[in-house]
This record gives sequence, structure tokens and C-alpha cells, in this order.
Amino acid sequence: MSIKYFSLLFSVIGIACLYFLSTLSQPALIELNDLPKYEDKNVIVEGIVTEYRSTNYGSQIITIESENTSSTVFLEGESDIEYGDKIQVTGKVQKYNNDWEVVVDNVAFLRVIQKWQNISMPLWQLAISPTKYEGLNVNVTGYVDTIFDGYFYLSDSEGSYSIIVFYNPSKYKVQSGQEVNVAAKFSFDKEKFRYNLDATDEMYGIHKATGG
Repeated sequence: MSIKYFSLLFSVIGIACLYFLSTLSQPALIELNDLPKYEDKNVIVEGIVTEYRSTNYGSQIITIESENTSSTVFLEGESDIEYGDKIQVTGKVQKYNNDWEVVVDNVAFLRVIQKWQNISMPLWQLAISPTKYEGLNVNVTGYVDTIFDGYFYLSDSEGSYSIIVFYNPSKYKVQSGQEVNVAAKFSFDKEKFRYNLDATDEMYGIHKATGG
């Protein structure tokens, strides 16, 4: 076999070896409750955005939750995430003020897996664990029940669960019995001691469900 073919063979083998080594060095996708096992190591984690704020230094502090466990993500740079988005980040695990966090040194290592508007849930799912979604943007499917001026009640098909929805009647026309998707902020009214969906802001909306 000529030297030319030997060189080509070794090149192919070399590329294959580098690819194999690169796959071995890829960070592991882990659960949030396993962060303490990976101190100072790069990992991949996923979760729903429950809180975020920007700092004076051009970075973001994000709280994500998954399987009833929450953790902080410190992002160098700023993203366009929203409450309720499901995101995936790659970064280094470290302990800060006795809490575990993931430090992401580039916005490129944050990926929005699913926007909150596309994460549709039935009303019963919201009802059985309301504290999990409190303060978040949600997309809830249900049936329009009693309609009033500026709000209506959203119920499930069996009438087992119901919640009040605030909306702009001049923008959205709803009919009793209609199946709809309500994109809104889920919050708790302390004065009236009840949860509600607020779809009055421009970023939210009410749309007819498929087949509804």
C-alpha cells in the first residue's frame, strides 16, 4: 500500500478518534437534585423558569425548577427568556452562599427548549399543584363557563375544576361552552383568597382550542 493511502487511512482514524474523545468529554445531562455530586464539573441541566432578574453587570440570575427541585443559574450575558419557559443550560456547578448553582459563561450555552405558550396543560393539572405554577406564565386548556363583564370562569369538561379568567372582551369574543386555550399569568389574589388567570396584558391571549 502506498504512503498516500497510509496517510489517508491514518487521517480517517485520527478524525474518528478525536470525535470519540469529544463525545466522552461532553457534559452529562443531570437532574437538579444531583448537582452536589458534580461540584466544579460541567453539566447540562433543564428546568422551568420560575424567576429571573438582570444584574448591574450585564448578567442574569435565573431560577429553574424540575421535579420539585429548584436551582439558580448564573448567566454571563442576558437572554430573552420568560417565566414558564423550559430551558436547558450547560455550565459549571459551584456552591455559592451554601446553595448549589450552575454558572453559564456564555448565552450560547442557554437554549430555550419550549416556550411557555407551547406548554399546554389541562385545568386539573393547574388545580392539583397551584403553588408550583404561581406567578408563572401558563397556557391552560378548558371550557368557557359563566361569562361576566371583563372576566369569565374556565372549567374542565366534567365541571370538577374552575378558575376565573380576566380578559379584554373588546379584543377576545368568547362563548359559553367553547373550548379555549388561555395564555395568561397565574397568580393568587390574597384579598379574595383565590387563584386567577390574568390575560389582560398584550403578551397574553385567548384562542379557540383545536376541535373546540
